[in-house]
Amino acid sequence: MRIAPLRRPPSSRRWTELLYRTRRPVEILLTASLRSVARRQPDAFDRLGAVRKAAIRIMPDDLPVAFDMRPDGAAGSIRVVRPDSDAAGASARISGPLLTLLALFDGRVDADGAFFQRRIDVDGDTAAILALHNALEASELTMADILGLPRRFDPALQTALSVVGRWRHGANRP
Repeated sequence: MRIAPLRRPPSSRRWTELLYRTRRPVEILLTASLRSVARRQPDAFDRLGAVRKAAIRIMPDDLPVAFDMRPDGAAGSIRVVRPDSDAAGASARISGPLLTLLALFDGRVDADGAFFQRRIDVDGDTAAILALHNALEASELTMADILGLPRRFDPALQTALSVVGRWRHGANRP
């Protein structure tokens, strides 16, 4: 199944260009984090089976960039891409607000609930997304793990994300 690019409202070109031009440090940090989790919890990645080689596009609705992830354990990678770039190489795509996507990855939000409440959208190979979901659930990631930080920073990160979430929720009210 070919995944068509999402149409997004135009965003600030300067912001988009800045994020895209400074993508390399983010790619290095996220790839190192992915590989670190794979070294600590290889069983979670073994659950992926053939999906390990799949490309999964993660598209935060509220960022002018997207992420292409190959969850291939210690050889895995995460690249920052333009959201309107060709997603033909992606097996699946998951999109939604950044905070919701982060909460899915660290287990604070139920994936099924988020999907059926239409807080996230899934396209392409749903078996790949389901395998990723099961692997994430088994790995019991924390936000510190996702960001490549020691776990002792997780409470502070959770507090910061909670504050940002409340602020964004209040900012989106009519």
